[in-house]
Amino acid sequence: MDITAQTFFYHLPRVLDDLASCCFVSIDFEFSGIAKGLGPSVKSRSTLQERYEEVKNSADQYQILQVGLTICHEDPETATYTLKPYNLYLSPIIDRKLDLDRNCSFQSSAVEFLLENKFSMENLYKNGVTYLSRDEESRIMARVMQRNERTTARSSLDVADHEYESIAFLKDVRHLVDNWLALGKAREDYLNIPPPRPINAPAGPNHPKSMPSDLNRFQKRLVHQLIEVEYPTLVTVSRPGFIQIIDYDEQREKAVRDQRVRWVQERIWKQTGFRWIAEALAGGDLTNLEPFCFINLMSASKENPQSSLQDFSRGVKQRLQKNRPVLVGHNLFTDLIYFCRCFFGPLPDRVEDFQAMAHKMFPVLMDTKYMATHDCGSINPRSSLQEINDSLAAMPTPTISIHPQFTKYNTRAIDHEAGFDSLLTAQVFIKLSAQLRDRGTSGIPPPIPETSQPGKKSKQPTKQVIGDFEATVVLPRGPKSSNVRIMFGSIEVEKVVQDNGGNDAGEVTRISLTPRDSPETQKKADEGRLIPRLGAQFWDVYGNKLRVFGTNERVCHIG
Repeated sequence: MDITAQTFFYHLPRVLDDLASCCFVSIDFEFSGIAKGLGPSVKSRSTLQERYEEVKNSADQYQILQVGLTICHEDPETATYTLKPYNLYLSPIIDRKLDLDRNCSFQSSAVEFLLENKFSMENLYKNGVTYLSRDEESRIMARVMQRNERTTARSSLDVADHEYESIAFLKDVRHLVDNWLALGKAREDYLNIPPPRPINAPAGPNHPKSMPSDLNRFQKRLVHQLIEVEYPTLVTVSRPGFIQIIDYDEQREKAVRDQRVRWVQERIWKQTGFRWIAEALAGGDLTNLEPFCFINLMSASKENPQSSLQDFSRGVKQRLQKNRPVLVGHNLFTDLIYFCRCFFGPLPDRVEDFQAMAHKMFPVLMDTKYMATHDCGSINPRSSLQEINDSLAAMPTPTISIHPQFTKYNTRAIDHEAGFDSLLTAQVFIKLSAQLRDRGTSGIPPPIPETSQPGKKSKQPTKQVIGDFEATVVLPRGPKSSNVRIMFGSIEVEKVVQDNGGNDAGEVTRISLTPRDSPETQKKADEGRLIPRLGAQFWDVYGNKLRVFGTNERVCHIG
């Protein structure tokens, strides 16, 4: 399903509600540029730190242009996985009224690749969903708060000695202001610069001959500066074509400042866009997401019809905090770095710090590339997403269905569209998970078959994997817990507060693999009809390990 800027806030509450109850989410991105390596002269393997720096620098320069998101729900009774694939363009444009510019860079080879695969630059800018990172939001708010501090008033005018016209203009403004103040209590409550005059009538005695009938932006700025520097008991209000000068009133100015902050905050929340989903995946703060956003979802919900909209929205947000889905990707190392840089802000310099940060936000990560190449030896096997998907297409179980409202990829494969690739990633993860369920650390998945023409895709296996579409599976809510749960009913993350002898308590993430499923469900998992359950060695072997070929370490351990 495609999401556009026009439909984003319609789909957002439904996506968030699904994230709160799903078992895993697969992601895929298309970028405006990617890391090109350390150069043709470097033939030896790099270290993981060097590769991290390389990708980090690339993520600082380039952007995510397209997001693929596939949400998976498990029905253990029917042993069925229902997938909902989303695809959306991510607009690099920021609302100009937020007074923050974002530099956009494009790599020519990346653009060529995107255009060859039917990427639409028009959709990117016209229909792309907006976003604002945590760092960008902080910078905007810091600038607003700085402007609201009256103590930071300027001490001099930005006018050089040779700018004679500006000096003459300021002299006329001073003359008007001084005459107005000299009237004392008899003066009006405000002074307009320039003073009004009748249409088609000559200027009055209070209207200097050099004063224009309308002020341009530069002249307005001069008036603002003059009052700020030389008349601290007055303030200026910008109007169309003129400036209005009034007495300073602390209460009124505080109300104006507060209103300005609220206005900026509201525009920030609107610009936040896709980051609401990123925050939901990372266990972030959704407090500022308006309850009104959930009104349609609440109307269609059968849960507690007596609850208020405020309570309903709070309930969704609380479930998102407690029920954390496994995050799945193919070649996830690069995607994870771009994801964190794009939606959260600048990344740490040390790869160890990034690993700790990523684990805090995403307790369980699964890289299908690592799963498919685990214990592969010194020769890197072929491990493209399409090749792995084709090799698993004939597997009859687990059963995978596509939600009937998400049929975009039913009849056609759209290679290198983020939504389609996220769908393939989800299918590969489900099939590989069941296949590798009992192989332990010594198991190696079946080799990827060689193809005579790597550039050509096999359409039939893809169609076999997708199969016939089935009805929606509505999953029952799991029991409420005070812990953060990873939604396979399989991995639980507990936040444990440690006593540091009177120091600030720190949070430690612990994964508990205690079986809790019914014997029937466990049997289905043992038979490969479901993804491995609690306590399976599978999660120790494949979880939180990202494949990084071309480095000495060959793998990045998260956490």
